[in-house]
Amino acid sequence: MSALNRIWLALFFLGYLVAGATGRVEETTLALLASMEDSVKFTIGITGFLAFWSGLLKIAEQAGLTQKIARALHPLLRRLFPRLPANSPALGAMTLSLAANLLGLSHAATPLGIKAMRELEKINPTPGEVSDEMAVYLALILGGISFVPSTIIAVRSQAGSVQPSVVIIPILIASTIGTIVALLTHFVIKKTRKERRR
Repeated sequence: MSALNRIWLALFFLGYLVAGATGRVEETTLALLASMEDSVKFTIGITGFLAFWSGLLKIAEQAGLTQKIARALHPLLRRLFPRLPANSPALGAMTLSLAANLLGLSHAATPLGIKAMRELEKINPTPGEVSDEMAVYLALILGGISFVPSTIIAVRSQAGSVQPSVVIIPILIASTIGTIVALLTHFVIKKTRKERRR
């Protein structure tokens, strides 16, 4: 059993112990059953919306939109990863994973991201440690920049939002700023370390 599972199990039993000590076992049980019912309804409701967006984005992927975005990103990535050869498999995987991420195709971005990290580890000068290339790639991918945040739109729609897609622009702005700050932080730390070594 993983540590996280142990924590959840401990919290569950602790909650019931508190409920028993305060005489609220029945209320706790009813609240638990109501939460289970709500979660099942929510899951079923959101599945259709996510299936629609996944299908639409898959069509965009098959139409070559991912490849077009990847080509547009390539010059930028060459600047961010100057030590990588132009024909590096890592660079290709990173470009495609970022393009998929921008389209909200997280299911396609994940295996590409894993492949990119494996390729970066192969050329890592200090194996087992995070290289500069890995840090930059993580900042880019974890920034979560997406033109179509389908999961968030689906959650808002299921929660009864009148305009579930109104968050697209704010999310795009916030994630872009977050990614830029992460990259700047990395380069400032890198520069500071170089100056200290002199």
